[in-house]
Amino acid sequence: MYQPKFTITPKINSQIAEIERLKFVVGQAAILPELAVQLRFRATVEAVHSSTSIEGNPLSELQVRKMLQGKIITAPDYAIQEVLNYKRGLDWVGKKNRFKSDLTAEEILELHKIVTDKLLPQEKSGSWRPGDVYVIDEIRGQEIIQYTGLEAKRVPGLVKSFLKWISVQLEESLHPVLAAGLAHFLFVSIHPFSDGNGRATRLLTYYFLKKWGYDFRDSLSLDGYYLQNRQAYYDSLSLGATFDDRIEADLTPFLSFFVRGFLETATNLSQYIKLGKPIKNGGKPVRLDADEMAILDYVYQFGSISIGEVIEILSLPKRTSQRRIMALVDKNVLRVVGKGPAVRYELKR
Repeated sequence: MYQPKFTITPKINSQIAEIERLKFVVGQAAILPELAVQLRFRATVEAVHSSTSIEGNPLSELQVRKMLQGKIITAPDYAIQEVLNYKRGLDWVGKKNRFKSDLTAEEILELHKIVTDKLLPQEKSGSWRPGDVYVIDEIRGQEIIQYTGLEAKRVPGLVKSFLKWISVQLEESLHPVLAAGLAHFLFVSIHPFSDGNGRATRLLTYYFLKKWGYDFRDSLSLDGYYLQNRQAYYDSLSLGATFDDRIEADLTPFLSFFVRGFLETATNLSQYIKLGKPIKNGGKPVRLDADEMAILDYVYQFGSISIGEVIEILSLPKRTSQRRIMALVDKNVLRVVGKGPAVRYELKR
């Protein structure tokens, strides 16, 4: 059986320990019901927007949010379909995890069919690729082959071997976050489809994390981290020009990237989730309305927000938007940074 080469460095080890601490904190947090619902919705919006955006989808996060709220937006048909498909893929993962059975190759094909519905020719959607596949980048006006996938005839057997390998990892005491990271690297390196490999890989990674209890109450999405660090994401995956090169490579660089991203995302989530816990002054929880939660969603992802961005997100007049943002300052949730036109608002740690 395949034995990946990697080193659990002291830094990775300490990060895993911190992830375990945060998992306990989030798991034990007594949060308000409305915040729990909002956290799950925020994670869904972030996952759908970020994962499709990585592949070139032009929709903004605000447009994706509106779509998932059932609102009508004006955008290219393919972009809307891609977003709808990814949301259905997330729903499929949630449904699959309610059952205890192991993932099968046929179910992976089913997931791919959902993700690529009406985006690929029918014979390619939900099917292993029939021919060769290449990852090509354009550098200085020239197309350069960065990665050559394995022969198509090897794909079905390798996917089955991949699933068998996954099933024994936890029995060998490999930490679930490390196992999910390795699964991510291996599956995208197999590159089993004509298109949609990245989206399918990210959904499968979420499936494994959820199955192994590391979805942080359905509120954790790594896709935003991949998007914000897209070049580093690609670089960490580029550990060989062919599949055979990659499986012989030292995978520590990718695991370092993956674990660091998991920790950053979990840390931000733990800060965000504190808003739903009782606070000291009178033991009353901070209660937030939908507009305030939308503002915090933006701050959570981008680190800060301006009044102009509040206006865009809420689609409200400037004076009303100012009242909304100042309400969060008064509740001791956000703090003011800077003065005048350059003022921004950050999460108060």
